[in-house]
Amino acid sequence: MPNIVKNYNESMGRVDTMDKLLSSYRPKMRSRKWWWNLFNNALNIAVVAAWRLHCKLHDADRSAMTHLAFRRDITAHLLRARPLQIPRPGPRIHLPHSLQRSRGYFLQSSTQGRCAVCKKNCRNQCVQCGKRLHQICFLVYHQ
Repeated sequence: MPNIVKNYNESMGRVDTMDKLLSSYRPKMRSRKWWWNLFNNALNIAVVAAWRLHCKLHDADRSAMTHLAFRRDITAHLLRARPLQIPRPGPRIHLPHSLQRSRGYFLQSSTQGRCAVCKKNCRNQCVQCGKRLHQICFLVYHQ
């Protein structure tokens, strides 16, 4: 008998066991995305492999959890886990401080409109005069 056939026959029992464990608690999820079933299967294989390692580690003292209890424990830990906190940037200051407070005039963000100097689209508006101005056009207009 060739060596490759011998190796296949030796590991065939492990493949059958893995298939049996995968099908025992397979979540019933359907999706139109082609990759979603592959992703779920990969997660399912990872959980089964982790449970097998858990059983091997706790084989001596017979304290290993059942497959269902192990899945429930993983689910409970994931539900209690805190979500990753993504730091949000603070408000952006668009103008240098010297330009913001020049002679009582300063710019603030507003809806889009035309600049009073260059006639291009602009999102800054002077609080005193109400004109929409770019940062560069601000000094030109108020001199």
